[in-house]
Amino acid sequence: MTNRLQEILKQNAELEKQTPYNFCDRWCERCVFEKKSRCKIYKNELECKITCIAHGKEPNDIEITAEVMEEQYKETTEAMEFIENETKPDLENMDNPDFEKFKNSIESAQNHPIFQLADIYRKQTSSSLKYMLYCMRKTINPNLIYHFKTLQWHHTLLPAKLNRALAGFYEPADKEDMALCDAVAQLEIFKKALEESLNAFSEIEKISADLGPHIWHLIPILKQLKKKTEEFEKNI
Repeated sequence: MTNRLQEILKQNAELEKQTPYNFCDRWCERCVFEKKSRCKIYKNELECKITCIAHGKEPNDIEITAEVMEEQYKETTEAMEFIENETKPDLENMDNPDFEKFKNSIESAQNHPIFQLADIYRKQTSSSLKYMLYCMRKTINPNLIYHFKTLQWHHTLLPAKLNRALAGFYEPADKEDMALCDAVAQLEIFKKALEESLNAFSEIEKISADLGPHIWHLIPILKQLKKKTEEFEKNI
């Protein structure tokens, strides 16, 4: 790990204390209580559900949820509008340098070999999961459901977080640039999703080896992703 990466991770650890929702995979169901207790987004969503239930409605009733959210964000609306007006790049004018900067970083990220490999994994995993969860659902061991949910949640998250991370790395950044901190944060989420996916495959193999023909071809892709990510980190 480079000194530069160590410094960014240390800075992100401090930022995570204030805004944990910027450093997570948005899977509140599996999030630890200590982090949820600090997360404003989780607490706001919980307030919406409790309010809906208190009014005898479904937990995600649209009308009540909208009213609660309007009240929650009333105090921050002006501040957010100010930040947006001050920092939002002019992307409508294609001759504007901000547009080119944004466009080039996204294109570079999507053309990166690691992203393309992650997208291959997403497509192949999606196909395998559809077959197993719909065509084989009656014969799948119930003990596998937890692990299949892990694969299902992370297979789309992996390329999404990696794309955001790579785009941030491709943007010109100095030591204090928050885009770089965000890029490292997204890469850490990607790495966590990758490890949990590999662990899920390992557990599935222990419980039901007969599923091999349907999923084992995905494991080498994940291992290759892990190796390429480790090599990429050496240059941060």
